[in-house]
Amino acid sequence: MATKLFILGATGRTGRHVVDQALSRGHAVTALVRRPEKVQGRENLQAKVGDPRRADDLAAGLAGHDAVISCLGQRSRGDASLLRDAAGAMLDAMDRAGVRRCLVVSQGLLFPGRNPIIQILKLMLARHVADSAAMERLVRASDVEWTIARPPRLLDGGARQGYRIEVGAQPKGAWSMQRADLAAYLLDEIESRNHLRAVVGVTSE
Repeated sequence: MATKLFILGATGRTGRHVVDQALSRGHAVTALVRRPEKVQGRENLQAKVGDPRRADDLAAGLAGHDAVISCLGQRSRGDASLLRDAAGAMLDAMDRAGVRRCLVVSQGLLFPGRNPIIQILKLMLARHVADSAAMERLVRASDVEWTIARPPRLLDGGARQGYRIEVGAQPKGAWSMQRADLAAYLLDEIESRNHLRAVVGVTSE
């Protein structure tokens, strides 16, 4: 069934896949962007200019949507609290607009594990891990119908392979996945509503 989706990070490397696949499935998409020229005019795609960290910018265009998908990611040291700040703004705007459903992309490094390679990665990506954890705390404490997706390292450009999921844990062998597969999972989740208020580990087949 077609839905009306509000997408944060729509021009990013994962967000572009989400937008393309959502439109191909017949959904209507509103993309919150800072530069509208990055969103090509297509049927059922609307650009809304704004900052994802500002609740007023989100609330101004969010009413009437069925769900929010956040594919945001840090691009510089200046984005150290981007995910946390955007999650707070998103939840505030959702409350004002009466929108109940959201999916957010986090990261698989938040799953516990003793593998020394994982521990090294957590140290190397400490800023990203801390921001993702702060975002998750806000989302999990809310009363909305959330799903948190935790993928492993995301890859660009490869062919879609399908995906595997595990609720509350990282699927075995989950070292990397294609962004296109993550986008497919997010949209399947919107359509099925199978994992409300759950943390889901996801990886490519």
